[in-house]
Amino acid sequence: MRHVVVGVDGSADSLRAVEWAVREAVRRGLPLRVVHAVYAWLHSPAEAGIEEVRQWLLNGGREILGQAVAHAQECEPGAEVADAIVTGDPVGVLVAEAEDAELLVVAARGTGRISGLLLGSVALKIVTQSPCPVVVVRGPVEPEKTFDEVVVGVDGSPASAGALRFAAAEASLRGARLRAILAWSLAAPAAETMPPMLIELGEIEAAWTRVLDEAVRSVEKSHPELEVVHQVVTGHPVQALIDASEAADLVVVGSRGRGALAGFVLGSVSHGVLHHSCCPVAVIGSHVLAVRLEDDRAA
Repeated sequence: MRHVVVGVDGSADSLRAVEWAVREAVRRGLPLRVVHAVYAWLHSPAEAGIEEVRQWLLNGGREILGQAVAHAQECEPGAEVADAIVTGDPVGVLVAEAEDAELLVVAARGTGRISGLLLGSVALKIVTQSPCPVVVVRGPVEPEKTFDEVVVGVDGSPASAGALRFAAAEASLRGARLRAILAWSLAAPAAETMPPMLIELGEIEAAWTRVLDEAVRSVEKSHPELEVVHQVVTGHPVQALIDASEAADLVVVGSRGRGALAGFVLGSVSHGVLHHSCCPVAVIGSHVLAVRLEDDRAA
C-alpha cells in the first residue's frame, strides 16, 4: 500500500512538516510513514569511541521518531502512523523512501543531527531526485486558517502540465479553487532594441493567454467540479507566485519550463519560490510526470 512519507530530524520545523503530512495522509486515506536517517558510517565496524556515538545517535533518533509519531497522532487521532530509522545520508534515504510513496513531505529547514536538512543544496537534491511529488512545508501550519485555494505556475511546457494535473487533483481533494498563473515579461535589452512596430504587447499577452487557456482546458475537463481561475500577469514568475502564495494553501510548480518561464523550477524560479513562498510548495519533477503518464497508458 502506498503512503505519505515525512522526513524528521528533531527540529521544530520538521514537526510542522509532520503536522502537514499527517493531515494530507488522512485527506488521501493513506498511512503516514515518519522517517529519520542516521549516517552510514555509524554502521561500520566498531572502533574505540565510535560505539558510544553510535548508540547516542540511535537513541536520539528513536526519541525524535517517538516525538514525531506522538505529534502526528495528537494532530490526527485516527491516523495510521508508522516510523523507521534508516541508515544513510538524508537525501539518499528520503529519495529511496519516495519510491513507494504517494507524496514526500519535508521541512523548509532542519537542525539537530542532520542540520540544514532542507535548505539550499540538500533540499534541491531531494526535490530533483525524488520519484514522487515533494512538498516543502514553509511557515506555520494553521489548519483553522485556510484560503481554499491551490496555486499552480503554468507556461505550456510538459513539466508545467504535470504540475497542473497534480494541482487540480490536490484542489479537488481539498474542495478548493484552482488558480493557474502564467507570468511573462520582455527582457529589457530586447524591448529597447526592437523596432516599435514589432512590439505589440497586447498581441503577446493574448498569445500567452491562449497558452494558459489551452493548458487549463484538460484539467477543467477531467475535474468539472473545480472552480478554475485563469491569471496571466506581466512580471517575473517568482514574484507572481510569491504574491499568490499569500492567499493560498499550496503552490505547485513543475521541474522545468520554457519560453517566458525558462528554467521554471530547479533554476532561479524554483529557488525563489521554495525560499520565499508564504505557504507549502509542491514540486513535480519531469521524471514524476513520465512515470504517471506511463501509469495512465497502462490503466
